[in-house]
Amino acid sequence: MTTFALRVAQPTDAPALAALANQYTHQHLDEAGRRGGFLTGSFAEPAVRAMLASVPGQVAYCGSDLAGFIINSRLELPQYGPLVQEIMRQLPTLRYRQRPLAGYHWFFYGPVLVSAPHRGQGLLRQLFEANRRTLAGRFDLGIAFIAAENEHSLRVHTQALGLTVAGEVRAEGRNWAILVFPVS
Repeated sequence: MTTFALRVAQPTDAPALAALANQYTHQHLDEAGRRGGFLTGSFAEPAVRAMLASVPGQVAYCGSDLAGFIINSRLELPQYGPLVQEIMRQLPTLRYRQRPLAGYHWFFYGPVLVSAPHRGQGLLRQLFEANRRTLAGRFDLGIAFIAAENEHSLRVHTQALGLTVAGEVRAEGRNWAILVFPVS
């Protein structure tokens, strides 16, 4: 089994994070590639830096190669694109444990990625647990959104990592599952 070096992501990681993320976006993968999960949108270094500055994320390296990451964020509404703005507007209507999501001290979990050569080795779980440890005591809840058509990512997050589906949002002509997890 491969050994990965995990650590909190730094602003200097932004170029590598953006480059790797952009390789796995819906528009850059063929249908077969999408079956392993995909990211939505595009990722520019300044946006990645802003997300990293708002909430710490995680990176995993295998030697000098970036093998995977979790980018978290909690930015002001205008700093997000239309999709995330719509999701943020819906947070008061979505519930977890009888409370509206907006009533928690929350952050957005994702984008999240393990590069294809490093999948199937437990890296996402390692990143997820490191992320929770880093953010414990700082946030109550992580909120993710995954395109309904991204069946692999939904399955991994709900079945392997135990995230709870809190609802669904329709935005940009697609359905999005809103998932949550307690940080502590």
